[in-house]
Amino acid sequence: MLELLAKLASKLQPFRQLSYLLAAILVGLIFSQLQQSTSQQQPTSPYALLSFFGCIWLLLFNILLSVFVNVPSINTASTGIFSRIKNKVQRSLYHLFALLFIGLTLVIVFLSWRILRV
Repeated sequence: MLELLAKLASKLQPFRQLSYLLAAILVGLIFSQLQQSTSQQQPTSPYALLSFFGCIWLLLFNILLSVFVNVPSINTASTGIFSRIKNKVQRSLYHLFALLFIGLTLVIVFLSWRILRV
């Protein structure tokens, strides 16, 4: 699981700047929709909600790219005991991050499903 996330993060690295640009556009759209709805005293636009979900998904995408790009490999060489312990502790922390990432992804999918009523 950890290797899959690391491979996915390394393959998706070229899209990092595109995700920042898209996030800036979506945040601008949210602010413009909220400003427009407060000036006209109308309910908020559905585009603001969709832009908010887009920002949440882009944040999750950037978490994937930031955290899992530097996963330490399994060290099979006969190194010192402290370096092996350090490697195991680092990999166990990345496993914990992977479980949190998958849990966060499932929560966001559930919330998207419930709010958008697909």
